[in-house]
Amino acid sequence: MAISVLAWTLPVYIAAIEGDGYDVRGLAREAGVRCPRCRTADCARRHAVRHRKRVTDLSTGQTFENLPIVRVIFCDSSTASCCPAELWRGRSTVSSVVESVCHLLGEGIAAAREWLLLGGEGEEPVSDRTLYRWRDLVRSRLVGASLAWLGPRLGVCWSDREPEAVQLERLLDRLEPTELLAFRAATGRSVLDTATRLTVLPRSPARPIAGRLAPAPPHDPPQVLLPRGARLRRTGRDPPRR
Repeated sequence: MAISVLAWTLPVYIAAIEGDGYDVRGLAREAGVRCPRCRTADCARRHAVRHRKRVTDLSTGQTFENLPIVRVIFCDSSTASCCPAELWRGRSTVSSVVESVCHLLGEGIAAAREWLLLGGEGEEPVSDRTLYRWRDLVRSRLVGASLAWLGPRLGVCWSDREPEAVQLERLLDRLEPTELLAFRAATGRSVLDTATRLTVLPRSPARPIAGRLAPAPPHDPPQVLLPRGARLRRTGRDPPRR
């Protein structure tokens, strides 16, 4: 089976998107986006191409400016984005973030910083504070949330008795772009992103019950809302008639 365009390496993916070497409906199916009306991606059409300003692969030091992301439109006029597997809300690729955390947990902050310098262009791509933030992010989102879906597929079980770095490196070896894309298609997010919050709908008014009286209105009259600077009109008595 051919590998999805969204699971290709970013240089090959960019060349395919800029050269129109893809099928729009196939891209929507691979991304897991569906039309809310017909529940499929058969009606998907190319809508636009938005660009991510800057994405860095820390493993290789490659930086991608204006990374194209295809947006599709469905028959009900709703739109959706078809994001590549390595993309998330951060500015670095998913696999390079996880790999940097592996070096941080296994070898320490100095070794992780040195590894980043080897992959970069002689300057530090991220700060120590960012590395520690990524460590907490991988623990809470990848291991704490996403691994519940990825674990059975990859044959990985997390244990508190084994070192974190060893288990995370084992997970990284099996975390292929196809699995990242399958997770996005199933959940609608990346393995490092938070779950989408559900929209809370307003409560509908209570249905009337036979034999029960409606609640009486409050005794105090409602306050009159006036625009700022306006004065309340006086309601005095009329002058006496002559």
